[in-house]
Amino acid sequence: MKIEEVVLELPEGLKKANVQFFTHQDRALLYDIYNNWVELSAQLKNIKSRSINLPEGLSEGAFCLEMNSVRVVGNIYGANSSFDCYNFEKKERIQVKACSVIPDLTSFGPDSVWDRLYFLNFYREGKWDGTFDIYLIKNELIYSHNVNRLQTFQQQQKQQRRPRLSIWKEIIIPNKIIPIKTGNLSPTS
Repeated sequence: MKIEEVVLELPEGLKKANVQFFTHQDRALLYDIYNNWVELSAQLKNIKSRSINLPEGLSEGAFCLEMNSVRVVGNIYGANSSFDCYNFEKKERIQVKACSVIPDLTSFGPDSVWDRLYFLNFYREGKWDGTFDIYLIKNELIYSHNVNRLQTFQQQQKQQRRPRLSIWKEIIIPNKIIPIKTGNLSPTS
């Protein structure tokens, strides 16, 4: 993988950003990181501890490999850079959320922005085997979702709070959303 400074077309205008490009050759490194994460999680389980969260560099890198996008690294001067990835072809800011257990508990920053939101399930069929399903989540399903009895996601963001919800249980299952793609970190895939 390589990091380059590029220009992104954003709502704030053309902005320079550092982005990470992934190629098929990077799949082996991501697969190795994934297997190390699985091993550490198993060791933690052996001492009656919960596993660590899936690292965002792993989930965002996996997404970029499968969806022809780049990972944004660092802040973008003069723009809201709370999104994770960018698609040059569609000129879209992408937010990536991932889970390694079901149900998930996903949180968003109060200033999170994106054009497209994707959810990656690394616990496909109850296994950690290097595969993951990619779901496209419609924005209106998130923004209008009640995160508690009295407030929607959007209302909490406006109060500078961090909305939390289970995307799997509260969005994907009730709306019968199906994966748009299944990815595989294995270098032989």
